[in-house]
Amino acid sequence: MSFRYTRPRLSHSLSTAVCLAAACGLVAWPGAAWPWARVVAEVPEGLLVVGVPIALHLLVFWGMAALYGAVDRSGKPGWVARHRIQQGPPRQPPLSRVLPVLAWNQLFFSPLLMAGVWAALVLRGWAPQTTLPGPGRLLLEVAGLSAFSLVWFYASHRALHHPWWMKRVHRVHHEYRTSSALASEYAHPFEFVVANFGTLAVGVVLLAPSLPALYLFTVLSLHTVVAHHSGYALPGLPWSVPHDWHHYRFTESFGTIGLLDRLFGTDRELRSLKDGDER
Repeated sequence: MSFRYTRPRLSHSLSTAVCLAAACGLVAWPGAAWPWARVVAEVPEGLLVVGVPIALHLLVFWGMAALYGAVDRSGKPGWVARHRIQQGPPRQPPLSRVLPVLAWNQLFFSPLLMAGVWAALVLRGWAPQTTLPGPGRLLLEVAGLSAFSLVWFYASHRALHHPWWMKRVHRVHHEYRTSSALASEYAHPFEFVVANFGTLAVGVVLLAPSLPALYLFTVLSLHTVVAHHSGYALPGLPWSVPHDWHHYRFTESFGTIGLLDRLFGTDRELRSLKDGDER
C-alpha cells in the first residue's frame, strides 16, 4: 500500500463555489420569495427543521457514496480512478460491519439529535422566517457556521487521538486505513454524536441561522466530508489529500481545511511532501 501526494489546486474549490453561487442566486431571485413564504407558513416546523436536513444529509451522503463506490468496484471511469490517492489492496472493514453502524448513526441518532437542535433553537426564541435572507446575509451565516465547525472538529478530533479515547472510541473510524466515502460516518456512537454531529450542530445552536443557511451548510458540510473520505483527489471537489493522509498515518492532519493544522504544527510531514511524492 502506498500513498500518493498531489498538491492543492484552485480547481478544488469549484464545487463549493458553484453551490454558493447557486444558493445566492436562488435567494436573490424574486420568483422564489412567494413559494418560500408559503412553504414556511404551511409546512410543520418540525419537518422544516428536522426532516429536511435529515433528507438532505441522506441524499448527499448516499448519492456521493454510490458514485464513489461504483468507481471503487469497477475502476471506471478511468479519468476518476486515476485520481485514487492510495494504491494497492484497500484496508477496510467489511460492509457487514459498516452498514449497521451507518444505519444506527443516520437513522437513529441523527433524527434524535436534530430534534434536540430544534428544541434548543426554540428555547432561544428562534422561528423560521417567511422571508428569504439576502445573498450577503446567507454567505455571512454560512461563514460563521463554517468557522465554528472548523474549530469544533479540530479540537474534538485531536482529543479523540489521545490513547484512551483512541482505544475505546476512535479506533472504530480508523478501521478504514484506506479511506472511502462510507468511512465518513462509520464511527463509534460517542464520536458520531460529539465530534461528527457536534461539528454541524454547535454553530447552528449558537448562531441560530436562517433556514436557507442551515440547509446550505448541511449540503456543503456533507459534500465536503464525503469528498475528504472518498479516497480520490478529484479536481473540482474539496481537496481530500490531508484527510486521506490522516487515515494513512494517524498522527497528523486533524482538521478539515488545514488552517488549524498549520497553526498548531500538526501537519509537518504532510507539508514536507511535493507533488507526486509517494510514501
